[in-house]
Amino acid sequence: MTTIRIAPADTAHLGEIPRIELAAATLFSEADLPSAVRYKVTEPTDLREALQQNRLWVALTREDEIIGFSMADIVDDQAYLVEVDVLPDYSRQGIGTKLIGAVIQWARSQGFDTLWLVTFCHLPWNAPFYERLGFSVVDPAEHGAELASLIEEEAQVGIDIDNRVAMRISC
Repeated sequence: MTTIRIAPADTAHLGEIPRIELAAATLFSEADLPSAVRYKVTEPTDLREALQQNRLWVALTREDEIIGFSMADIVDDQAYLVEVDVLPDYSRQGIGTKLIGAVIQWARSQGFDTLWLVTFCHLPWNAPFYERLGFSVVDPAEHGAELASLIEEEAQVGIDIDNRVAMRISC
């Protein structure tokens, strides 16, 4: 197991995040991530905004190699986990769990009582993973307007939203 640390991202890390996103996308089938999404990375302006607002974390090896990241936002006035990715060579080592922990800690420090996310429900490294961390599936009737809009945007780019669930955890 690689010794890693989680740290707030800095400007020098921003250029490495797209590489991590593209590598993590290879774990998904074309049926789950159609090409319209598979090769899409977070816009640099969104990364810079998250960095400036202290909503972006990186996982670093002892040698300061960036091997994962997590990013949060606010959706429907609640904390929202936008993305967490780890390079496939470093998966199943607890790094994603630590990155999510950083987001939960941020949500608490910002006064949020809940952290939300949207994930695939049929893949073992998605919804079942989050359930093991304490997240629970939320009925669509409880989704706020912004969250419902995010899910609708996924449908418009070809993601099968029947395979998607919103989840939340108390902070």
